[in-house]
Formats: sequence, structure tokens, C-alpha cells
Amino acid sequence: MEKSLKKERDGSYTFSINMKFDGSMLEMEEKIAQMVNELGIGATLEALKRFDTTGGAIEQKGERLTSKGVKKKHTTRPTAKDR
Repeated sequence: MEKSLKKERDGSYTFSINMKFDGSMLEMEEKIAQMVNELGIGATLEALKRFDTTGGAIEQKGERLTSKGVKKKHTTRPTAKDR
């Protein structure tokens, strides 16, 4: 399974998935769901970059708010299988 993200000249993005269909129907459905989720994560990360700031402090209602910076986070879906 392979996925890629390409930025086009007009500013749009092309997302590609290359996947071999093999195994049982259930296995193929799981692969499809995994690839679609990964594609969605990639699209969301690109969209979030548009809202990124310089990382400076923001003052709101007299309170100073600061960024923790870019940190890699790991979350687990409630429905995820233990592997």
C-alpha cells in the first residue's frame, strides 16, 4: 500500500493511493478504511498548516497564551484493535 500527496501549480493538492486487492473481503475493507483514514489525516494536516502562526504568545482577555510548538502526538481510536 502506498499513498502520496502532491501540490499542484494552481495550489490544489492531489492525493493518490496505490493498493493491491487481495485476501478476504473483510481484509480488503480494513485496508480500504486504513488508507482512507491515512488520506484524511494527511489532508487535515495540510489544512491545519494554513492556520499555523509564528508561535508567538497571544493575549486574550488579559491572559497570555503560548504555543507548545509542533509536537508529534499519538492517539488511539476507541475502536482500534490491539495488535
